[in-house]
Amino acid sequence: MIIKKCKIFFCSVIFLLVTIPSYAVSPSNIGLAGLWEYPSAEMPGDGMGWISYNDFYPYRSGSASIGLFPWLEMNIRLTEFATSNIISPGYGHYKDKAMDIKFLLAEQKGLRPALAIGSLDMMGAETRKAYFAAGTWKYKDIALTLGYASDAYNGLYGGISWELQKWLEFKAEYSQLDYTQDMAGGKKIHPDPAKEKYNFGIVLKSEWGLNGSLSYQRSEEFCFGLSYAFDLTKPVFGGKNKAKIDEPLLTDWDMTDIEKMVSELQAELGKKGFGLRNTVVLAGNKKVHVAFENIGYSSQTEAAGRVIVLTAHKIPWDTEICSVSTMVRGNPVSRIELNTEKMALIRLHELNAYDLNNEAVGWAPNTKYGTLPGEEWQVMAGPGESIRNGTADIRIALAYEPRIDKTLDNDYMGRLDVDYIGHLRSSQGWEAYLKVRQPIDNDVNIWWQPEMNDKTRIWKGVLSYIHKLNDRTWALGEVGWLDENYFGGNFWGRYFLKDSPFWIGGRVSVVKERDFDSFSGLADYRRNYDNGKAYYLPVNGENEWRTGYWAELGYHDSTYNADIIARYGKFIDSDKGYRVDAIRNWNDASVGFYYTDTDRNAVGKSYTDAGMILHLPLSFWYAGRPSNTYWDQEFTLLSTSRLFAGVMPGAWMTPEKLIGELNPRRLNQELGPLLERLMRDIREDQQPQVEKKSVYGILEYLSGQWRVDEVIQGE
Repeated sequence: MIIKKCKIFFCSVIFLLVTIPSYAVSPSNIGLAGLWEYPSAEMPGDGMGWISYNDFYPYRSGSASIGLFPWLEMNIRLTEFATSNIISPGYGHYKDKAMDIKFLLAEQKGLRPALAIGSLDMMGAETRKAYFAAGTWKYKDIALTLGYASDAYNGLYGGISWELQKWLEFKAEYSQLDYTQDMAGGKKIHPDPAKEKYNFGIVLKSEWGLNGSLSYQRSEEFCFGLSYAFDLTKPVFGGKNKAKIDEPLLTDWDMTDIEKMVSELQAELGKKGFGLRNTVVLAGNKKVHVAFENIGYSSQTEAAGRVIVLTAHKIPWDTEICSVSTMVRGNPVSRIELNTEKMALIRLHELNAYDLNNEAVGWAPNTKYGTLPGEEWQVMAGPGESIRNGTADIRIALAYEPRIDKTLDNDYMGRLDVDYIGHLRSSQGWEAYLKVRQPIDNDVNIWWQPEMNDKTRIWKGVLSYIHKLNDRTWALGEVGWLDENYFGGNFWGRYFLKDSPFWIGGRVSVVKERDFDSFSGLADYRRNYDNGKAYYLPVNGENEWRTGYWAELGYHDSTYNADIIARYGKFIDSDKGYRVDAIRNWNDASVGFYYTDTDRNAVGKSYTDAGMILHLPLSFWYAGRPSNTYWDQEFTLLSTSRLFAGVMPGAWMTPEKLIGELNPRRLNQELGPLLERLMRDIREDQQPQVEKKSVYGILEYLSGQWRVDEVIQGE
């Protein structure tokens, strides 16, 4: 009963959200922006998208689409074929996973329409795999689309959308789609050709982002859909947490009691509840330096921004340099330096995103608090009692683990758990973490995931250590229960190239397999499967230590705040190959994809695995109070087992999690917009000084025209 309630909640909570406005563009049946059955050249916008459900008999489709870049839309979906055979009582009719992709080549310019190309049904059974090209020309509230699609989409198509009111859109479409080619389980889904080659209907939109559609398609069926529009740059449930400020200090350096000023600033920053530990303030020669460790915010940028705002209000107005060093476990990572002018703008609450230059953030020197070598200070305060903040945390939390389309016995399964979490922190590089997971209701039965059982187990428990070798070189290791399947150690090295967006490094993992029926024990023998069950038997071989190793190359794109990580080496099951992660960041929220190709491919595929990477902090849902809680999830888009190919053991804190956001290129990119938002919150002014341009084509990106358009748009 509990699982059923969780299922209802998990599938419907997105339709109860209340703060994101609707878009002029609307999704098609499959989820991509467009008309009814075909995509247009319209885009949802950067970081924007929909979660949709559409019933267009004999198809039912649930989808999630996102503008991963201003010129790229990606869509994943699960489609049920209502006229196919029933596989099992729990699973129902045949279903198929798919991924669609659309590239906007160029925006509309004069009489030239916006131009897009893409691919449909790229994964799963590829029931309706096709390629398309489309052009969309808009005039005021009317958009005309003409396109061509291959295979079952059967050539030319076209349509018109007309936004009669902000809450009402009419869409009509000419469709040549050949339904007779659709097969599932050897049975045709729609054996007869469509009665007519047109579809039309309306989309009803709300200011809260919840939209509904009603259409008449193929002159056969009334179809309906629901969609929820989201925006990763805004919290779903709203909320504000204004930066802490005091009345600005009005005295200059000569008239200020520097020792008292430093002591009071350190005390404010080090207060319990502010979200920091190990806070240190130094001052001298009209310079102030602040160093701290963030423990209360899921975003390192958020913590740094709030420190800067409070500091600006509590130091003399003629301070020439204010520097801030963000530390991780006592290691200074990055250094932010602001001059008198920038601090004055912050005191006046007038700083905008473009007031920070590219040199404002750099790697912190390898000194104790990130100060420059040779700097002299007259006064120092801290860390004092702030070193005790967050030293030991104990939490109890609920966790819910859904499983969608994993077996043919049930299309949806889930497990509800209680997590008991312990956390020990230090400022000498060490940190310890323990999570014990106790299932309280479970209907998951996946033969290749026996760890999803009813046993209370250590889910993760590690001792982690990080060491800074020099300004741009790091070593990191962790040992213990790495995840639900492996015990052992992960070891990383990172070297960030000077004045470059690239880094190089490597990873070594040494593991043994855990016993899935044991609280903490290791298996005596290796795991194998027979007749849909997992076994530990002598015939499988001894459970010996196994080693995986990978050479790594990373790149951070400062235009889009995106990271690409390529790895090549030997995976844990001795298969060799590569994995590529492409991740887009919106401050502390991230969405990405991975692709793995080794010498063992998935059944029926030319690669090993592909899937999604999600990192969603609590502030993504509600921003009304600080929190360091986040949800990390990596899941495959395939339904097949991944255990014996392309496997990398789990990790608690990777270099990307610990210092990735503090990479100066990324921190500098996020800090300006964050400070501007804090200024707007203080002024209670919600209008950005310069709006980001959310949609433009690859042509505009390559030519740089999008930057010109963005500036013009802001004037």
